[in-house]
Amino acid sequence: MYKKSKKIKLRKLVISDVEFISKNAKDKDITRYTHVIAPPFDLKEAKKFIKKTQHEMQEKTAYEFGIELKETKKLIGTISLSNINYKNKNAEVGFWLSKKYWGKGLAKETLNLILDFGFKKLHLERIQARVLNKNLRAQKLLKKRGFKLEGRLRRKTHFKNKWFDDLIYGILRKEYLRS
Repeated sequence: MYKKSKKIKLRKLVISDVEFISKNAKDKDITRYTHVIAPPFDLKEAKKFIKKTQHEMQEKTAYEFGIELKETKKLIGTISLSNINYKNKNAEVGFWLSKKYWGKGLAKETLNLILDFGFKKLHLERIQARVLNKNLRAQKLLKKRGFKLEGRLRRKTHFKNKWFDDLIYGILRKEYLRS
């Protein structure tokens, strides 16, 4: 069930990941545009988060994977498929990487793995990403991977005392398979 590529593998989050997750939740550059590990996110919150992800994976309602460097076996971020709708064959992807690993092509490699998992293992027809309008790095990555901008939900998200538009990007199975 866990996917591997040249440099990384996706694996289940485990309780020993709490310190890594809690530490990165304090990094303002990482949490600037993500709701998943938005501060305050102490060790107790990280432990609850990991237990929740383990339960969701067991129930097959969501898949939150740890992103691990194969060479060092070090956790460098997470990626998920959530809001899975098996009837309509769609889900939403979300991800973050520790800042030290930005700009090295690892996010793209990770995104490829989760798309492969969603389209080939879960047999989804569509995967979407909801991105805050100011998150230019994520938008660039999604476009590069073949996602299409499908819509803008104006002032949809109030986050850190600011209003943001939500941008909805999507990729279809046929688009993924021909890329």
